[in-house]
Amino acid sequence: MKTELRHVAFHDLLKYRFLSSPRFSPDGGKIAFAVHQADLEVDRYLSYLWLQDLATGKRTQLTRGGAEGPFCWDRTGDKLLFASSRAPQNGEPKPDEKAPKMSRLYALSVAGGEAEFLAAVGRTVTSLWDTPAGVLLQTVDPRDSERFEDADYRVFEQIPFCANGLGFTAQRRSRLTLLSPEGDLTDLTPETMDVHQVRLSEDHSRVFIIAADYEDVMPTTTGLWELDLGTKALESRLPQGRFAWACAAPFAGGILLTGTDMKRYGLNENMTFFLTKDGCAPQCLTPELDTSLHNSVVSDCRYGIGNIGETFITAGGKAWYVTTEGYHSCLCTVDEQGNVERASRDLRSVDDFDARDRRAVVVGLAGLGLQELYLVENGSEQRLTDFNTAVLEGVDLSVPEYVHLENGTPEGLDCWYMRPVEFEVGRKYPAILHVHGGPRGAFGDVFVHEMQCWAAEGFAVLFCNPRGGDGRGAAFADIRGKYGEVDYEDLMTFVDWAVQTLPFVDGDRLGVTGGSYGGFMTNWIIGHTNRFRAAATQRSICNWVSMVGMSDIGYYFVPDQQAADLGEDVNALWDRSPLKYAAQMTTPTLIIHSDEDHRCELGQGLQLFTALKRNGVEAKMCVFKGENHELSRSGRPKQRLARLQEITRWLKERL
Repeated sequence: MKTELRHVAFHDLLKYRFLSSPRFSPDGGKIAFAVHQADLEVDRYLSYLWLQDLATGKRTQLTRGGAEGPFCWDRTGDKLLFASSRAPQNGEPKPDEKAPKMSRLYALSVAGGEAEFLAAVGRTVTSLWDTPAGVLLQTVDPRDSERFEDADYRVFEQIPFCANGLGFTAQRRSRLTLLSPEGDLTDLTPETMDVHQVRLSEDHSRVFIIAADYEDVMPTTTGLWELDLGTKALESRLPQGRFAWACAAPFAGGILLTGTDMKRYGLNENMTFFLTKDGCAPQCLTPELDTSLHNSVVSDCRYGIGNIGETFITAGGKAWYVTTEGYHSCLCTVDEQGNVERASRDLRSVDDFDARDRRAVVVGLAGLGLQELYLVENGSEQRLTDFNTAVLEGVDLSVPEYVHLENGTPEGLDCWYMRPVEFEVGRKYPAILHVHGGPRGAFGDVFVHEMQCWAAEGFAVLFCNPRGGDGRGAAFADIRGKYGEVDYEDLMTFVDWAVQTLPFVDGDRLGVTGGSYGGFMTNWIIGHTNRFRAAATQRSICNWVSMVGMSDIGYYFVPDQQAADLGEDVNALWDRSPLKYAAQMTTPTLIIHSDEDHRCELGQGLQLFTALKRNGVEAKMCVFKGENHELSRSGRPKQRLARLQEITRWLKERL
């Protein structure tokens, strides 16, 4: 008897396991990693620590509280040190009511047993390392100004004054703090320094810090400092002001860095590798390298991934890093001569990784599968886990079908279409154009939950990588001052092709959606064509003028990307703002926004909603309380499901 396949459903999101933070043990024989799962009952993500033994293949769940955060191996390889928001147990001191969630530290033997409470640090811990001097912590310091008695108000003395996911931050900084073996806490970086990236020497006695040190306006450039954990002396190695450095670590008798001077393409400049020795100026190791140093492949099936963009890990005489080439991301290495080699071959997305000696462990996506753990060695990948194998068994997936189109550039357009599940020849189907964010995102042929849901609901799904996206070099990505021009042309070229070439796409029943930059493009599209019957714009931009002063990145992102600024050419900003063309908008539009979005602030959605309503256009706005710019990727489970259902319902009713 033929087994009937089922469709992807909205609530399948609750079944997926999301993996992150793979970490080799000091001897390289074991891997600790985190596993996360959405829980509808408590409306959050439960996070657990697991252990993979490479010699035996045995996999063990180490914690069961579901509240674990950043972790590291201790120097012996016998224990994991981790931060947690778990409830106090076994006589532990109760946390203060105002204590940050991820501020309690524990030690856990990998051989089993109960976690041992170490300390409560009073700050949010974002990273930690075991060193001979104690536990080195990267913490968020809620630095603030003095206020009048008990009055409740915020004081801002710097830009940015907010951060997406953190809210209004006042003078908050990321600091390095040392927890001594005696339990004493010592701040190691000045209160004006905001620590961006940290790497330790092999013996964990010295720390290399990429940071910005500032009072009033955070610069886009950074500096390099070296910290001696024994003496606690902090020394400037490269002053900030010329380069945007992203990562630095000891390498080949010197210091290896990733960075850019942003002279040619501004914020769109791809970073390259530099090496400095004996106090000399950094020399570029990879002058011909023109790929980004991060994973830009779009997927909504990740959680807990740290910042691996523009960073690297040194191991086995090489630096290991992630890059996006075309529409896949991969793991690569570079040696001290600047020779670049690709380490992973078949994975379509490298989401997180660690390296030790001559091999790496990767959280990755292969085929149309969900995340699993892979061991990368000698140019091949060995899958180590099967957390998500059963979830997709017996599921009828829509396979993205690739097409390459000419657009007047040497690179051309990478495009895909997905047929509706249970597709029937001869039928016409409504279609959704999905626009990625960024703009330096990149669609690929990986599993995307929301697009599989739309295909299961009877939609054809169209998506492509227009100019501005990643994977094709800095020139292709550089659309400064051209938002809504060349990218709009590319998107419409693909839609024209799909309507004219794919007999099942109904050109009279087209919808468009996208988030962030994709929301901007959705707004731009409905202001420049009425060919779409419905739109769903998410965490969008409609007014570049107001974004300059409201967004956490607006003060530098808008002038760079729009090649115009307040007081210089405000008319150019307005000309490139979708809100200017609101009188031309007739498409019924759903507006999705979050009230704690400080990247594309709530006012962007409110301005568009007001303009549409005043002009008599059918419009609906959903504001998600307590969510931020990451709603579609890491928002609370109930909110994520509600968002997807609202979008799907809106498009189904009109298409």
